[in-house]
Amino acid sequence: MENRSHPNPQPSRYVFRTTGVCPAEIHFQLIDGRLSNIRFVGGGCPGNAQLVARLLEGKPAVQVAEELKGIACRESTSCPDQLSQAIRDAQEGRLKTAESFLVHSDPTPRSRVALIGDLSDAADMIQRLIVLCRQRAVEAIYCLGNLTGRGASSKAIFKALRKDYVTGILGAADWSSAQTASGGEQPFLNTQEKDQLIQLPHVVQFQLGSWKAVAFFGQYLQQLPGYSDFDPFAIEINMVCGLTNFMQDEAVFPALEAMASQFQADLVLFSQPRSWGHWRVGGKDFISVGPAWDGGQMAWGLLEAGTDGALFQTILEPFHP
Repeated sequence: MENRSHPNPQPSRYVFRTTGVCPAEIHFQLIDGRLSNIRFVGGGCPGNAQLVARLLEGKPAVQVAEELKGIACRESTSCPDQLSQAIRDAQEGRLKTAESFLVHSDPTPRSRVALIGDLSDAADMIQRLIVLCRQRAVEAIYCLGNLTGRGASSKAIFKALRKDYVTGILGAADWSSAQTASGGEQPFLNTQEKDQLIQLPHVVQFQLGSWKAVAFFGQYLQQLPGYSDFDPFAIEINMVCGLTNFMQDEAVFPALEAMASQFQADLVLFSQPRSWGHWRVGGKDFISVGPAWDGGQMAWGLLEAGTDGALFQTILEPFHP
């Protein structure tokens, strides 16, 4: 019989919300009918979860769904049974493929917000940065990755995200670490911390006065499985990361201005270059968010709604341990 399978099949990524088991979500991919990158997120026994994922890697999904169906642990279900349900839902069309990246929408209009950039060299300063931001009467704080630092400093980041009403998005190093069992860029993260990372958004959108804003880290989004030019804010991501090289190539600004009318956002924020900057092109504001530790000083950005666009300034603060 002729083999009609695609020579380079593309993965379909799924996120299944569980019921009756410890992990809140099961993440997995289907590649040409076979399972890949299975992950139980948000609880349960990490050792057993990794064992299941390794044993089932590359196995035919139909076969796995049948073999795992009905396994009980509590409440008449189990992690394997929930995976079986997830596979069947995916194959029968009840579970839709997940977006290549997760977008968080802040529903509350803002007039004054704080921007904190790459924390990888300054994670232990997060609480001090939050205090400084609040002293300027900001209504929201957005951290644009990379979020995690070494050792105990990572715990301060997660605490800030949970209790200090700080919205964090994933940087490239965060995403790498969350995806790999060995820890990736930050091998000192434990399983619980990696689960917390993987559930964070890649992109945040918010309202600043009458202006719609979008914030992301950088070009790693374009390499995520399933990334498409039809994804939300893809044109903004493509123009910033690709066409303009993060606004460093002014020769293409006329082309950027011609495309700006197709943007969903009025303000575009990004942090991969690790530098501070503000440009206004084609009636849109572009803001590069620099690192939280800048030349021996703490740094953060103050963004306010103006009549004709965003008002932006970089705040430098001395640090006294």
